Amino acid sequence: MADNKRILKNTLLLYVRMFITLGISLFTTRVIFQALGLDNMGIYNLVGGVISMLGFLNGSMSSASQRFLSFELGRNDESNLKKVFGLVLLIHCILACIVLVLSETIGLWFVNTQLVIAPERMLAANWVYQTAILSSLLGIIKVPFTASIMAHEKMGIYAYFSLIDVVFKLLIVYALWYIPGDSLIIYAMLLMLSGIVDFLISMIYCLWKFQECQLRFVWEKNIFKQIFSFSGWNLVGQVVIISNDQVLNIFLNWFYGTVVNGARGIALRINGIIVQFVYQFQVALNPPIVKSYASGDWVGMQLLISRGMKISFLLMMVLSYPFIIETDWVLTLWLGESPQYTAWFARLAIINTLLDSMTGPIVTGVQASGRLKRMQIYTSIALLTVLPISYFLLEIGLEPYWVTLSNILVSFVTLYIRLSILQRNVGIGKKQLIKEAVLPCYLSAIVSIMPPLLFHFVSERNINNFVLSCIISVVSSMMLSYFIGLNHSEKQFVLSIARRMYSKLK
Repeated sequence: MADNKRILKNTLLLYVRMFITLGISLFTTRVIFQALGLDNMGIYNLVGGVISMLGFLNGSMSSASQRFLSFELGRNDESNLKKVFGLVLLIHCILACIVLVLSETIGLWFVNTQLVIAPERMLAANWVYQTAILSSLLGIIKVPFTASIMAHEKMGIYAYFSLIDVVFKLLIVYALWYIPGDSLIIYAMLLMLSGIVDFLISMIYCLWKFQECQLRFVWEKNIFKQIFSFSGWNLVGQVVIISNDQVLNIFLNWFYGTVVNGARGIALRINGIIVQFVYQFQVALNPPIVKSYASGDWVGMQLLISRGMKISFLLMMVLSYPFIIETDWVLTLWLGESPQYTAWFARLAIINTLLDSMTGPIVTGVQASGRLKRMQIYTSIALLTVLPISYFLLEIGLEPYWVTLSNILVSFVTLYIRLSILQRNVGIGKKQLIKEAVLPCYLSAIVSIMPPLLFHFVSERNINNFVLSCIISVVSSMMLSYFIGLNHSEKQFVLSIARRMYSKLK
């Protein structure tokens, strides 16, 4: 019960933060699109993606940092907690040095010789690249501090820091209209400044608040072996995920140019906005799952994973259906126009994310066990098939958004693989989770999309019907999620939350 209340409180704090950032993000994306143009946005997404590929080491270490800090907190071992933080800080400083060397050698060569960018925009592309390198280095060194905030479940502080960051980005958007010069270069430099401020705020807070956070390096061979083993296999998964995203970006650049990169970038921004709704819930859920494993509470861990899978999917479904059905209207109202290919990129990306939304709690459960080898090998093999399939689809002349279909097909395979590994590592039954979470979610999704989809096809396209279609989508998915997706105890849990919130408001 205490875990449920804490998860609910942390989730609500994160949602308050997210609604504010969502409104600002929607506004800033429109203004950035108007200030930069689709071609400049494509350059920024493309060049920034090269840094993402070179920073793959950081993704694996980020998960490892939070897992090991949460694990030691679950064991109440303060001495080991300090050692873990000092070692993690040392590892991330080394990673920052490695990324710097790779970025200024292989990455710089790739940007200047392999990407399809107009010659007159190469100077701006290199400015974007260099500012992105510094932002990436600060992001790597910041990871241990952010992981400490998450492990201590200080979601309110995390929300405040995020709000400061997004307000800073809002000021950047306004500055684009008043600072003379190349708008793309100015945008990149101001974003770098935003990253510096965000890094300093997080570091100062952690040094002040948490005893284990100290600016000193620690070397513990045994702990390093555990972290290296964990992050090593996690690294495999991170490499494949980043490769799928960024190599697809490069394929699209080769076949269609930077305009399509810009269209895909806008679509992924829409997808990212929706993902945040689910991510905030899973951020609050992950530390309790790891702590349950560390304390040996298997029943509590299974309940958290099962409910986490179901709530993640159903929440994502409620939010995504209006975007999937009315994508063209959303883009027109948001950006003033619907760039070519963007609508289908957005629809398919959201569908793929909806299918993947259940995997978060499963992956956290496997990570809690510390045994990632089988999951990363099998899921990586499945995910790697996306690249040759996508290249083949582009080679035979299909529209660029068809590459997302290969991701959707592989999502079904990877979900089954992760469920199987969770059963092997932790003992939580695969068939039980499929019966309790996966099938009710899929059934809810199929049934609840029918009413809004029918209305969309039979009604005229105007603003009134757009609003009505969105309302029908939300009401249909919420009602049918409740009656089809939730079991009796989950319905009681939802009702108790609603009563508690109503009583507080009253």
